[in-house]
Amino acid sequence: MTSEAVRDLMLYGMLMVSAAGFYAMFYALGRMLERPSIVTFSYFFAALQALGALGMILPPYLDPFWKYLIAFSSAVYLFIPQGMWWVVTTFHEKEHAH
Repeated sequence: MTSEAVRDLMLYGMLMVSAAGFYAMFYALGRMLERPSIVTFSYFFAALQALGALGMILPPYLDPFWKYLIAFSSAVYLFIPQGMWWVVTTFHEKEHAH
């Protein structure tokens, strides 16, 4: 693997991880403030996260195992902010019910 390939993989990896963080942050912020526009804005970062994953998957640098792992984790992460929001709000609703 060339140094340029390592650089490209690191840049796409950084894009994937940081965009996923911004996606979760803006999604939760939009839900907390009840601002659908912020939730919609969070999907921009979800798309960037998927783009970062594609940047690592499409070039021939990685073994198929890593490509499948990255594709799976990227696809699953698209639903994690919604799932975590549901978990947190459900726990708090039960907490207030008692």
